[in-house]
Amino acid sequence: MIPPASKDQMPVWRGDGKVLQVNEIFYSIEGEGLRVGQPTTFVRLARCNLRCFFCDTEFDSFREMTLAQIVKKVERYSATWVCLTGGEPLGQNIAPLCRALVRAGFRLHIETNGTIDPDPVLCDLIEHWTVSPKRRKIAEGLTHITELKYVVGQAFHEDVVDEHRAKYIYLQPESSKPQYIHKALDILTRHPNWRLSCRIHKILHLP
Repeated sequence: MIPPASKDQMPVWRGDGKVLQVNEIFYSIEGEGLRVGQPTTFVRLARCNLRCFFCDTEFDSFREMTLAQIVKKVERYSATWVCLTGGEPLGQNIAPLCRALVRAGFRLHIETNGTIDPDPVLCDLIEHWTVSPKRRKIAEGLTHITELKYVVGQAFHEDVVDEHRAKYIYLQPESSKPQYIHKALDILTRHPNWRLSCRIHKILHLP
């Protein structure tokens, strides 16, 4: 069982959502899943409600940014897609930010760990939903899942895959280790409609 974060490591929820804890904002290509290869601006929200031992993302540091500051920085880049990631982006009130980005003409993608029910208004604002489940049960409120992306490590079993919740299922080998690549490929022989996610941005040494 993946442990929860301690209280001082949890995302801070502000009711009005006018200020968010942001780890970083950067431009790259989408390196995983269905949108692989598309230019994307990533808004990494800070903090997470889980502590996954295999997570290789630094998300605890942050600066507090207003919506105007975030949108202004996103507009510096040419990408039309914006991916809200983390950490756990649903741990903060991102609805006002999503409204502002949509008004500015951006298309929205979110990546979430699948444990938090989203604000229902986000279903009409966010076009692409990536859920990377870190616990067996996916939150019931996640009703608009584009793709499920499972991290395949030593403890992963294919029977946890809830393939009825999304059209696309991806298996992502933990830390791209060879033994987990082989494990994922073996699983795919039994599930030919699932797909392998290879983290292209890491192979190309991109952010």
